[in-house]
Amino acid sequence: MLVFIKNHFYRMISKKNYIIISLVMTIVATSLAVLLTKKMEVKGTLAVVTSSSNENLKSNYVKFLYMQKEPNESDLVTGKYDGVIIDKGNGNYEVNTIKGDDFKKLIEEVIKDPEGFKPEIKNIRGIGTNILGFLEIFILMQTVTYMFLLAEDREQKQIERIATSPISIFKYMLSYFISIFLLVLVPTFFVIVIVKYIFGISIGFSLMQYVGLLSLISSLGISFAMLLNSLLKVGDTANMLGSSIVTLTTILSGSFYSFEGGNKILESALCILPQKDFLSFVQGLERGTKISSMIPQLAYILILILAFYIISSIKIKKYYILAKK
Repeated sequence: MLVFIKNHFYRMISKKNYIIISLVMTIVATSLAVLLTKKMEVKGTLAVVTSSSNENLKSNYVKFLYMQKEPNESDLVTGKYDGVIIDKGNGNYEVNTIKGDDFKKLIEEVIKDPEGFKPEIKNIRGIGTNILGFLEIFILMQTVTYMFLLAEDREQKQIERIATSPISIFKYMLSYFISIFLLVLVPTFFVIVIVKYIFGISIGFSLMQYVGLLSLISSLGISFAMLLNSLLKVGDTANMLGSSIVTLTTILSGSFYSFEGGNKILESALCILPQKDFLSFVQGLERGTKISSMIPQLAYILILILAFYIISSIKIKKYYILAKK
């Protein structure tokens, strides 16, 4: 199996652009997470649309920017403003935000008592959750991309050669899992270490916690990528489909911000996404929630990892057996 692992690394090194792009994406994701979290820790920014010259809203936790014209919705998407307050006159205000009903209620609380308002910690994502939320989508996309190694073996009929060797299908599949796991985990962890020790920035979790959490999401991505490549014969198709699924589901799971908006039906539909359980587990861990109360979320992710891996191994084994005949 070690021979296979070494061979996988040699093949990956020959395509350095994959590693360079992945490393750049990891650095960008971590930097954005740190910058945006620091921005939230200082104060939120709300646009106040009013025709009055009286700037009566002031708070230590919120920055109010007064204007006569309502800003574009794109300004909310990019994070320039966390929300928009429209002055309707006579002390009435309309609140607009894309961050869900919970955040909208927070803004309404600010309006009622801006100077006495103090946000609760539970309503704000910590820097560790932010970093992992941003990294999640890039890690999953890396696992899908790196699985081209298995796709090449299938397309070039390398399995027929492997079938004549004494190695078992279990060791063959495990060699891919270990190789891609290291290719994803090591550079990502290296960036985290640099952020913590070189730049002296708080990262929310201990390094050992990051190893565990990064290992969990990496394993999920690898098993999913294996499943796709075992079901689809063309590697490019598996890559494109996998990247699309990962991007859509990870964004919907709330990697950047919640899409539920208090909608119970949508919330129920999105609860099947493992990325959502991962983020909930991470956020609970950062808040100090007992692990015992988060076992269902962790178990769901682990079951999916195992299920994806077993199904893909069985599927590849069929090709493996056919190649031996």
